Amino acid sequence: MPKISCFRITRIPVILLAVLAMLAMACPAPRVSIAQSLDNIYRFSGSGGSTKVSGKIVDMTPEGVIVESRGKKTTVAAKDIRKIVYAGQASQLDRTRERIMSGNYGQGLDEIDKINDKNNTFVAHEIAYLKSLCYAKLAINGSKSLKDAGIYVNAFLQKYKKSYHFYSMTELKGRLLQNLKMTDLAAAEFKIMSQAQWPEYNYKGHYLLARSLNLEGQHAQAAAQCDAILSAADNSDVARLYKGLATCAKAKSLALAGETAGIEEPIRQLIKVENPDNKRLFAAAYNAWGVYHFKSGRWKEAREKFLLTHLLMTSEADAHAEALFYLSKIWPKLENTEEANKTRELLKSRYRNSYWAQQLN
Repeated sequence: MPKISCFRITRIPVILLAVLAMLAMACPAPRVSIAQSLDNIYRFSGSGGSTKVSGKIVDMTPEGVIVESRGKKTTVAAKDIRKIVYAGQASQLDRTRERIMSGNYGQGLDEIDKINDKNNTFVAHEIAYLKSLCYAKLAINGSKSLKDAGIYVNAFLQKYKKSYHFYSMTELKGRLLQNLKMTDLAAAEFKIMSQAQWPEYNYKGHYLLARSLNLEGQHAQAAAQCDAILSAADNSDVARLYKGLATCAKAKSLALAGETAGIEEPIRQLIKVENPDNKRLFAAAYNAWGVYHFKSGRWKEAREKFLLTHLLMTSEADAHAEALFYLSKIWPKLENTEEANKTRELLKSRYRNSYWAQQLN
């Protein structure tokens, strides 16, 4: 009987093991990632970062998003959501969203049409939102048609009534209508906002409704909307901001209604105690003060207040446009037609789609 070589018996398995090891290194086994099949909701955090909630989004409402994880459903409030990355969405969507949210609306609009929704209804909803947002912002800035933007925003709101973006899009619809001088229809949109459970949009809705009612000449009703904010027991940062803005809007309501008593002091106190870095609040305050003087025929005093907004608050587009409009009316009263013409041209060139530019004769 022939002898079997020990070398041959042990050598073959060693060679096979070496080959298998080399194959394993060349073709590693695919990793299974559970996260890839989940929707990720990124929430704002108090420290300025964000926290993540993962699961499967099963529904949403204007107040929040319903997510299911391990058989349990929870609602993430709309006010807490920074962004949502949906399972299986194109990677470009997240990059484009960040670009749009940083204010690059033109570039974002160019990119958004190239993104595939991959037959995901929630992704399709997000793409429609971003496209409508870009159109609205570009129209308000004067580089797109207000009517075209209104068509996109209205179509979104009709199709996605349960979107967690509902209130922000309702606000944009109201702003577009107001810029088109359809202030009664704008007021109806702002009224919807004022009924939100979300405090920020509730206060903002009352405030924007007050401004729209003032434009309609309904000054008593506008003051009542301001009182709805001022009477709130809430003392959060958001509430304090809108209480300050409501103080200014109510003073303007009273001035436009022809009342004079007690208008200046609340504004004077506001300017005295608030942080001047709050450009939005200070622009509202100076404009309200300017309207008070304008209605009383004190042209120099009115000019002074509106010039403060014009020279120091240019970042606040709505307030700046309003100040330019009033200045265009004040300069002729002070026999300075050159400044009047320059102010009119600036208003028409910088804010051509604004409500105030539409009001020029």
